[in-house]
Amino acid sequence: MKNLSIILISILLASCGLRSKMDTHDKAQKEADFIIENFTNYDLIKDKLPEKYFQPSQTKEFISSLNQSCDWANRKGKFVDFFSMKNIGGTDQTAFIYEYFLDCDSLRVILIYNMIKSSPELFKINLEPIEKENQMIIDPSKQLLAK
Repeated sequence: MKNLSIILISILLASCGLRSKMDTHDKAQKEADFIIENFTNYDLIKDKLPEKYFQPSQTKEFISSLNQSCDWANRKGKFVDFFSMKNIGGTDQTAFIYEYFLDCDSLRVILIYNMIKSSPELFKINLEPIEKENQMIIDPSKQLLAK
């Protein structure tokens, strides 16, 4: 009976930790979706781009250039996948991957978050052509160029 109680308590504690990780993941994905949807408006997303990782003047210039050259507002594409990883320093990270056809080119946008308890933090945005193979995409059938 005592062993059963210990097992049940262990399962309960493990499920609480999993729930907390899922809540952090959901929060990060909602933020990533918000950034993608509002990428044409720097003033709306600037609070989601920590200055220690994204220098404001360069970020604003890049967003403006992307909007003018590529017509971000009329993009065609979608969220493709996410990929969770553990950094060498021990921080959990999650990448949210989006692919779009734009006027200027096809583009994969990868927003990478440090999954800090209850407060995920965007620390990197990678851009690459969607034709480039990416090991973070677990299910290639979700990609825009899937055959």
